Amino acid sequence: MTIADENLESRIARCFDDLTPKQQALARLILDNRYLASFASAAEIGEKVEASAATVVRLCQALGYQGLPDLQAAIRAELPSYLTAVERLEQRHAVTLNGNDTAQHALVTDIRNLQRTAETVASAPFHQVVDALATAREVVVIAGGVVTGPALFLAYSLRVIGVRAHAVLDGDVAQVVHTAHLTADDAVIAIGVWRYIASTVDALTWIKQTGARTIAVTDSMVSPLARRADFALEVATEGIAHSLSVTAMMGLLNAIIADVALHDPERTRRALQRVDTQFQQRGLLIL
Repeated sequence: MTIADENLESRIARCFDDLTPKQQALARLILDNRYLASFASAAEIGEKVEASAATVVRLCQALGYQGLPDLQAAIRAELPSYLTAVERLEQRHAVTLNGNDTAQHALVTDIRNLQRTAETVASAPFHQVVDALATAREVVVIAGGVVTGPALFLAYSLRVIGVRAHAVLDGDVAQVVHTAHLTADDAVIAIGVWRYIASTVDALTWIKQTGARTIAVTDSMVSPLARRADFALEVATEGIAHSLSVTAMMGLLNAIIADVALHDPERTRRALQRVDTQFQQRGLLIL
């Protein structure tokens, strides 16, 4: 593949370590705000991270583009459906939203998140991630903050289908206790989104030294987690209020769980049978 064939994200990931701190901040801004980056001036983009317009242009050139207009054309070419959706939503912001409008806005945004995540995963190391989890002696899921729920869901669901998995949601001492025994036979999946919890990033950095296979589920391929993991899966997390949305993340984790279950159908069958027998014998189910 030549540089002309690379998309924006691939170019940034390849060049990221060689960029200056300001250029790295700009690269993250552009990946997280592609609609803004596709139309704003160099000065407007640079202002977001206290960088000059010249720094924006130098970043574009470092990524192999002739300048900002060339980069913006590439963004618009890559994300036509995304831009159409954003334009529709921005038009709606021009009027006062009532309760029904807000609900529809949230649902449309999550549909877009799911579509963007599906497009990204199509070219990601999805099957390598599934193989790593399905064949691991033990799976540890590390997370905190807004992604605590998805982490618990993943660990619980893997246990149900016979994979030895557990979630570590507390940093420092708890992380050490749960990860000190890891070996190359194990797998760790770290989940984190902007603004990235330091203890999750630090844990992944240390765990790589054990030889365990490391996986990141995150919102950018240049996030601290993605850059430390053996495999990284990117999810779209755009929200409509103060918080990010984890809808697409839950969808991606559900796909991982389903594929892990199909990886070893006999193990899955035996595990589900044991769980169901316990449910029945202990009277835990109404139906």
